Amino acid sequence: MKKKSIILVVIVMALVLFLPIPRGAYDDGGTREYVALTYKIVKWNRMVSVYDENGDMARIDTYTNTSVYWFFDGWKSIDELWETELANQAQ
Repeated sequence: MKKKSIILVVIVMALVLFLPIPRGAYDDGGTREYVALTYKIVKWNRMVSVYDENGDMARIDTYTNTSVYWFFDGWKSIDELWETELANQAQ
């Protein structure tokens, strides 16, 4: 009986740590965020402006990607994570 209760506690702890909960959609084009205690999944669907060589806006494009942020990065706001995405995209 004691072994079954230990297994049950381990299963519940794993669910609490790793089960992502949807946080809703943002008004930036439909970005969705799923949050667990140990990570965050962001399905980027964000409208971005594309500029030509003169600095004039050429068109509006959509950035789509799915990113997983672990531990401390998962606790950042969506704006801080967007800055990270822009930095990764520029490389």
